[in-house]
Amino acid sequence: METGKMISKITGIVNRGNAGKIFDALASNNIVDGHLAAGRATVLQEKKGLLGGNEKTIISEDPIEIFSFLVSSEFEESALNLIIKTGGLDVPGRGMAFSEKVTLIKSHPICGENKPSSFKADAGFPLLSELSGICCIAQRGQGNAVARVALDTGTCVPAITFGTGTGVRDKLGILRIAIPAEKEVINIAVSKHDADAVMDLMVDVGKLDEPGKGFIYNYPLSMGIVNTKITRGMPKHAASIEQIISVIDAMKGGTEWRRRSGTAEGSDKNKRACLLNLLDLTLICDEGRADGLVKAAMSVGAAGATISKLKHICPQDSPLSKISLARESCSMIVSEAQIPVLCETLEKAGAFDDKTHSQLYYRPAPKACTYLGKK
Repeated sequence: METGKMISKITGIVNRGNAGKIFDALASNNIVDGHLAAGRATVLQEKKGLLGGNEKTIISEDPIEIFSFLVSSEFEESALNLIIKTGGLDVPGRGMAFSEKVTLIKSHPICGENKPSSFKADAGFPLLSELSGICCIAQRGQGNAVARVALDTGTCVPAITFGTGTGVRDKLGILRIAIPAEKEVINIAVSKHDADAVMDLMVDVGKLDEPGKGFIYNYPLSMGIVNTKITRGMPKHAASIEQIISVIDAMKGGTEWRRRSGTAEGSDKNKRACLLNLLDLTLICDEGRADGLVKAAMSVGAAGATISKLKHICPQDSPLSKISLARESCSMIVSEAQIPVLCETLEKAGAFDDKTHSQLYYRPAPKACTYLGKK
């Protein structure tokens, strides 16, 4: 089978209503195939009690749009710069964008990566390179509690979406009613120097190492710009702490200076049993096809999947308009050895036919944590 090719996946997270103008700017540069998901961002807000006393910090939510697309890696940085310029993402609080390397294994003939012949985008935005992504799948209703770890540690503004879980729950018979299928998916971008410590805190808060509570893993990011405006309220100084952080990041050329005490890589503190060196295999297909394809994957060893709803974005006059507007994304954590048989099985199940229009790609998941059974 084909071994696949390395390309770039670009993800942008912006306030609701802002994705449209960014896609228009991308389309003018022949990036015309993408996907959109609805979600929410959480920030901290100070709330004063009666007569201004007993001030406390609460979670406030904002609706967001999360868009993503695949592109040839040579256009990775130009695409990010265009997104930042069009969306004003260099101003803290307006969102974030980042890129990652993924391996595209196979796709329907019209569903490969975007291949712009040229690209006109201003450069000069301070893109960070020492970043790691963290994805946590938690029980519905637990998203804000887990996401608050990113806020309390000053990491970034988390993005939360909804999904449906399959796998372990489907193997429990009547006991499956104790584990809801509805999931909340929390994504954050963090300095790679703090990724392990932040993951440990998220595991503790979400009790993710207990049966049926969820799953968490990290993945490498290539470059991007992070939204660090984690608090809402009137500024008390001439410059906000987020503006100061952005300036220092640019001066230092990265985020290593932000490393917190006791979070150095290789620390033995609070070590827990984890899964190492896995892959996050993602299948994007037309709505209504995901359940059957996931069942086919599970029949040859996949442990399960998290299925999320997407909207396909493309120009109305494009050949891509043949693809359903309603799409589904299936994320499966697997080993590298499983990739060939999974790809073959999915192809036999019709993943790449004209009724399904799938993309199949993977990214590294160096470290993951979930319930691993009693010691």
